[in-house]
Amino acid sequence: MRGGPTPEHLEALEEIERNGLPGLVKMLREEGLEEVRFVLWDLAGWHKSLTLALGSGATQEQKRRGWEMFVRTEKILVNVLHAALKQQAEETMNVLHEGPEGLYG
Repeated sequence: MRGGPTPEHLEALEEIERNGLPGLVKMLREEGLEEVRFVLWDLAGWHKSLTLALGSGATQEQKRRGWEMFVRTEKILVNVLHAALKQQAEETMNVLHEGPEGLYG
């Protein structure tokens, strides 16, 4: 992450990155990756910014902001996937450690 203050259009995503990963991991396990992605886009206001950024009349600034939002949401998704994989590995190791009783009990 860059030094200095967070640009306003990225503040919601930064807050999610700081405090929301456990909830997003739970959502990933229950509802899937696309649902997590849609929630991130919605919380970031992506639907509004994307329309502007992809339009033929978009300014360079709008395109840059749209790109920054896209990159930040994808970074959060990678962190969610990493946390979910780590959690799944820990659960698997616990079951293996318990032996057959843990698997069938």
